[in-house]
Amino acid sequence: MTLTTALPVQADKDPQALVDPETFDKLAEFFAARQEVTKIYARRAVGQMLLMLKAHADSQHDPDFGRLLPDGRSYRVVPTEPVDAAWHASLQHTEAYAAACEQIGGGFVHHVPILTEGMADGSSLEYTRQALKATGYYIDPAFWDGEAKSCCPPNPGI
Repeated sequence: MTLTTALPVQADKDPQALVDPETFDKLAEFFAARQEVTKIYARRAVGQMLLMLKAHADSQHDPDFGRLLPDGRSYRVVPTEPVDAAWHASLQHTEAYAAACEQIGGGFVHHVPILTEGMADGSSLEYTRQALKATGYYIDPAFWDGEAKSCCPPNPGI
């Protein structure tokens, strides 16, 4: 498989349209309040988090796409730090987050805290960028030009 790092700008498909307006507004307003950011930034961040969920849902069953975890499970996409912040806030607003997951992929997307070699060497983000591109939705470069980050330490002691 060939991976490219260029992120296309496709203004015709807004990731906010992945969910109904009420669900989107609940997630964006909660994120804006929780993170103390502007509503404009919150709407962009939540839109990109929804795009991540879409990329996850679309690539989940492709056996030739993604990375394997040490236990054999596969993962497809990883967030950057700003997308992870939107994801964590959304996870705390469980009803709206569950509704978004259902609308985008037909089921709940669980948070699996991991830190992998692929995240450290950048290859996981390359897979993520490929999955984002495949959705056909607008990719906001400001949210995807960073590094994949784990929200958990490498050895959490559990």
